[in-house]
Amino acid sequence: MDRTRKNISIKTFEYGYDIYRESVPFRNKVLLEPHDRPESCSDFDFPEIDIYIGAFLGEHLIGTVILTPRENGTVQMRQLAVEENYRSQGIGRDLVLFSENLARERGFSIMVLHARESAVAFYLRLGYERFGDRFLEIDLPHWEMKKAL
Repeated sequence: MDRTRKNISIKTFEYGYDIYRESVPFRNKVLLEPHDRPESCSDFDFPEIDIYIGAFLGEHLIGTVILTPRENGTVQMRQLAVEENYRSQGIGRDLVLFSENLARERGFSIMVLHARESAVAFYLRLGYERFGDRFLEIDLPHWEMKKAL
């Protein structure tokens, strides 16, 4: 699957290949390092079931997201990350829309995610609903959100 917008292509990639190995330090840099977290994003991967998606400018990885299948037609969107220089250009939105379309194509009917409190408004604009109580994940406030696909 491939989608091009603003010279950005969005496509899936496989665990274990060069682009996966590039995606781990990328996610660490964007998601964990600004919060002084010692973990590696790879600690949270499920390579046997995860679906890896990247946004590329040419061959350069500028965004990524992971889909993890759950039970009963549900898939979880995780670790959405866009390189700082490319934020506010619609790339995060494109990654979410690509993920939703891919999930639908693969038979999923519900997308769930854990949104950092700072990202809740972004997901609300894309039709997600917040539910449950605020909780801490990697010591940051999060909300569980979902959307029917």
